[in-house]
Amino acid sequence: MKADILTDDTPFAAAAQAAVRLLHRLSPDNAAAAEPFVLRLFDALAQGDTLVYVDDGEAAALNAMPDLVGRDGDTPLVLRGRQLFLAKYFRQEQELARHIRRIMQAACTVPEPAAVSDRLQQWFADEGSFDQQAACTLALLQPFMLISGGPGTGKTTTVAKLLALLCSDGRLPRIALVAPTGKAGARLSQALQNAVGRLKGLPDHVAEHLQHIEGQTVHRLLELRPPQMQSAYNRWRPLPYDVLVVDEASMLDTSLLLQLLRAVPDGCRVIFLGDEHQLPSVGAGAVLAALSQDTVLSSETAGKLAEYLPEHGFLVDDEKAVPLSQNSARLTVSHRFGADSGIGCLARAVIAKDAESAWAQFGRFPQELEVMQADVKKQAELLYQRHEKYWQAVDSGNVALAYGHAADVAVLAAWRKDAEIFNETYCRHLQRLGRATEETPWFAGQIIMVTRNDYIQDLFNGDIGLIMPDTASANGLAAYFPDIEGFRKTAVSRLPAHETAFAMTVHKSQGSEYREVWLVPPSVASAYDEDSLSGLNNALLYTGITRARKRFVFFGSKQEMTAAVETVRIRRTALYDMVNGLF
Repeated sequence: MKADILTDDTPFAAAAQAAVRLLHRLSPDNAAAAEPFVLRLFDALAQGDTLVYVDDGEAAALNAMPDLVGRDGDTPLVLRGRQLFLAKYFRQEQELARHIRRIMQAACTVPEPAAVSDRLQQWFADEGSFDQQAACTLALLQPFMLISGGPGTGKTTTVAKLLALLCSDGRLPRIALVAPTGKAGARLSQALQNAVGRLKGLPDHVAEHLQHIEGQTVHRLLELRPPQMQSAYNRWRPLPYDVLVVDEASMLDTSLLLQLLRAVPDGCRVIFLGDEHQLPSVGAGAVLAALSQDTVLSSETAGKLAEYLPEHGFLVDDEKAVPLSQNSARLTVSHRFGADSGIGCLARAVIAKDAESAWAQFGRFPQELEVMQADVKKQAELLYQRHEKYWQAVDSGNVALAYGHAADVAVLAAWRKDAEIFNETYCRHLQRLGRATEETPWFAGQIIMVTRNDYIQDLFNGDIGLIMPDTASANGLAAYFPDIEGFRKTAVSRLPAHETAFAMTVHKSQGSEYREVWLVPPSVASAYDEDSLSGLNNALLYTGITRARKRFVFFGSKQEMTAAVETVRIRRTALYDMVNGLF
């Protein structure tokens, strides 16, 4: 990142300036020498890092400022070896590590092997489910578990079977399903319901218990309220649950996860689901990527696992079995994107950082993958043509059908400004067709995204709604949002802050899936005034590709594709080292 990235418009600019003023108050003699390090740290935060590395000379200079630099978080800056932190983020990662250890070491109820062994064999008898079976069984033994894998690898199916097995002893554990966004939470609960419905031999009372669990946001679970955003739950008032399932864990930043784990009671199982190759959180940290490890078991853990599953395929090595290696499992077999899937082959090439192979997949799978060159006006015209069924559903007033067809094609942009430009261009196209006017901000068929949490109306940042005809409303329009019972109506005049969302950034698309995805690389005009998190890179490209179920279109060149595949950014965080350092 450039040294002058902290302009007045960047999120951390005001905080950086406040920190510099604090330095001068605390230590007038050392403030000038410490200031460049503080600015470097805020630059790093803007990229999602929680630390920066310094060389030996810089470390020596920092150690000569004991009033500003320490090791335990009592000073504004913390220096551990060559790792330099702002004290706030050092303390957050340190406390987060302690809570992870607490949860890992807490005793939890484990079903007897005899109670679950038959179902472990029956429910994982399908071809390609061996890794799911192993992950599920290991999760039975561990109070803290990370299950990672790409789309279609069966993460939700695995956790559905795990939850059902946890009910095998006659208990019905209190279960919470959460995700960073409302749409991800809703998708998790629907996927769980579908998976439970397919389980053979599951007692009716267990099936009913599991199918009535509603997915929700982390914010809603913790009852976070503005402006302080303090959680209603903590160590002294813990959450009333026995099992906590967190989906799309890659989207959680360090601060939010810390608030969540503070509220987890001793003995509560915590299960993370996610894809470590996806984009990390917008905020600082990369929790899932930092914690996920290759599975290596100790002889003791392998012995316990063998009581449930004689053949598991995990490596057993007492020397290499660090704590987190026994709490992680990767699902690698995609049941959606196999060897004959263009989207799957493209995604795997991107993960492998093989740009030539990635580009070659467009020629191998022309029905699934396409490269196009078109300006934004032409893209808008093409989208309207591809959305024919959507507009037919809007005209018929069928909310459910319209909402379903809204996901036929999604336009995803690397840059926020490019998403805005597309939405403006598309709305002008709709005006020419008589579907929208300049006189009103709303029109029938408008896809909107909530941009600010509204706790009264239970609408949250990232929620997607449709503006549809409504004869009961004064202006003939109403907004509809999906909920567990179908759709709920909101007057357009009562909508919280929102934006038109015919196109959105890849970041905003996380947790969603679409039949067809169009990915628009950054435009030259916008490439100089956006934050580094939004640029086209390996993780962003992979995330965009894997939002598509059937077809992926790349509006760019081979050069842009190659640059994206080869641009890999690993966030700097000390969380993994801190967790292991506690054992």
